[in-house]
Amino acid sequence: MEIGIDSFVMNTGLSSVLSPVDSIQQLLDRIELADTVGLDIFGIGEHHRKDFLDSAPHVILAAAAARTKRI
Repeated sequence: MEIGIDSFVMNTGLSSVLSPVDSIQQLLDRIELADTVGLDIFGIGEHHRKDFLDSAPHVILAAAAARTKRI
């Protein structure tokens, strides 16, 4: 069995809108943490709307692969 998380990389914070750079940085930090605690999968959806940053999930996952061992 594999356990993981899915994300939609929305470009909003709880109280204010984050910059796209900060949103992606936080996402990569969360993926790295998920790898550290032993999760097997971190899925990213693909959206083509202004409030989402995941129009090219393969690029985000490639950046994450450079920072993780299993994911």
